[in-house]
Amino acid sequence: MKPAIIFQPGMVGDIFFIQKIAKAYAAEGRRVIMPVLQKHAWVYDALVMPDNIETPILEEAFDFRDEVMFLSDKIALTPIEGPNYTYLSLFFSWRYAPKLTMELKYKVAGIEFDDWADHVELKRDLAKEEALFRHLGLDDGVPYALINENCSTRTIPFPHRAPEKEVRLQQVEGYTLFDWCTVIERAARIASVDTSLVLLVEVLKIRDKPLHVVSRYEPPSFRELENILKLDWRFYFLAEHLAYA
Repeated sequence: MKPAIIFQPGMVGDIFFIQKIAKAYAAEGRRVIMPVLQKHAWVYDALVMPDNIETPILEEAFDFRDEVMFLSDKIALTPIEGPNYTYLSLFFSWRYAPKLTMELKYKVAGIEFDDWADHVELKRDLAKEEALFRHLGLDDGVPYALINENCSTRTIPFPHRAPEKEVRLQQVEGYTLFDWCTVIERAARIASVDTSLVLLVEVLKIRDKPLHVVSRYEPPSFRELENILKLDWRFYFLAEHLAYA
């Protein structure tokens, strides 16, 4: 069978959102090639995937790189069948409908997305997660709310304080987003702008605590998220609408 080239080289949340697509092609016995931008290569270090899935660095040499670069800005709502490869253009699905971009990735592949989170398997370093937990001073037994006001394009300040101690998602040297899993699981509350943290919460299946998400769009919209989020999120168009009570 022809190799499958899946073009979704960046955006942290998108990379693990499409794991079901990659694994479906891999299950057919195909060689699956998923180029990734150097700055996002760390995401694959934390994911468990079949051996026939390759994640070469986009900026470096790899098989089919010429074909990938030729097709990289092409958009198509079905797989592009080349003479010796199948190419899925997932990165630019937003050009068809920005608010439907996540669902459209699965439309291109012809796969249902409802259980996407069940197909994301993390390589967790529990000792490192615990070290971050202690580094943040969260081992004092005081309930805390995990707050994230940042997305890839901007910061959206939350004007109201949570009733618990607030801990903000931030870059900590030596740790990645995945090392925050223990912090996420032990939080009494999570409030975030629509970003990769929200999808990671879905993967971890965090239940029985308040979950708040604020739209990152202008004008605000949750069309991109409303079908892919399965947990009991409370949605807010604007940060000033965020109510913790």
